[in-house]
Amino acid sequence: MTAVAGNVWEFSIRELINKRIVTFRHLRNAMALPLDLSVEGCMSNGNGSVCGSTESVGGKGTKRRAYFNTLLFDPEDLRGMFNSIRLRKRTRAYFMLGASLGPILAISNPSDYIKALGILINEYDTYMSENFFRKSKGSDEHSSVMQASYESGIFSYLDTHTPPFDLDFLQVFDTFCQITVIMYTKLADSLLSIPITQTAFDSIAKIDSRFKKMLGVVTKELDELVKNAVTRELRLIDPLDMA
Repeated sequence: MTAVAGNVWEFSIRELINKRIVTFRHLRNAMALPLDLSVEGCMSNGNGSVCGSTESVGGKGTKRRAYFNTLLFDPEDLRGMFNSIRLRKRTRAYFMLGASLGPILAISNPSDYIKALGILINEYDTYMSENFFRKSKGSDEHSSVMQASYESGIFSYLDTHTPPFDLDFLQVFDTFCQITVIMYTKLADSLLSIPITQTAFDSIAKIDSRFKKMLGVVTKELDELVKNAVTRELRLIDPLDMA
């Protein structure tokens, strides 16, 4: 019975991991900015480009792909939706979590690797709830206290250091997607060396829930972009009907 349950848990975890890898890769490609703003095979008029799976090479060698085969995003629409100034806090949060994953990826023992990921997610959630979501006149002072907490060793894995300049959301998210794919890939490899118990399943599910929430926020915003772009395209076809 235990062996059967272990097989079910392992199947569920692998299915979940594969789904996250595919999704993060897809979002990275869908949100990539092109080196050349003209896209062969799609008509771009500033309203987005409705097309199939047409792709072209984007920045940093990333393949640009239509979002779920519906829309090749217009760069200006992406920068408008994911404005780096408006999303300064979220950009910094993604940067912190991505930077904190780096050292953990060097952990060779599978059990220690999963444990470290769990601790990181707990520290990240604590930091976010105590710092990013706390609005008060003393927010800057509170941030300094949290920074001191990290430097004094309270945080085992969360690295709260960020560059002393504004970060670009799309660039940070691109890198975040890359390192998250690596994290999930190593998580899948770790399953080959550990017994899949209820505890292991719950630990991985809790780690995944944090990244699932992040995906949910971004995909909701991208869905809104698709809706707006399709509405504009339809208005061009029949402006009276859409009035």
